[in-house]
Amino acid sequence: MIDWARVSELRDEVGDEAFEEVTELFLEEVEEVLIKFEAGQSASWEEDFHFLKSSALNMGFTEVAQLCQDGELRARQGGAGASEAAAVVASFRASRVAFEQGPHA
Repeated sequence: MIDWARVSELRDEVGDEAFEEVTELFLEEVEEVLIKFEAGQSASWEEDFHFLKSSALNMGFTEVAQLCQDGELRARQGGAGASEAAAVVASFRASRVAFEQGPHA
């Protein structure tokens, strides 16, 4: 669900203070997209899945990133939408809890 090695690597790259800022920005930006997903609406499923995939990979949210990659590929083929988005939302919510609890929870 969470790639803790990636989280540690990112923290080392940017430092503790900047890591907190990056995390806060990540959570805020993802929430904006998830609100659209929860409503079953997106102006561009492919772009939204791509954005979330990239952000999730950077923060170590591997399960979310994989689901977004699947959604992005389906959207490119004209098939992705609300059902894929619901899976991403559920995974993100669970991943966020795990992330906030830390690697030793």
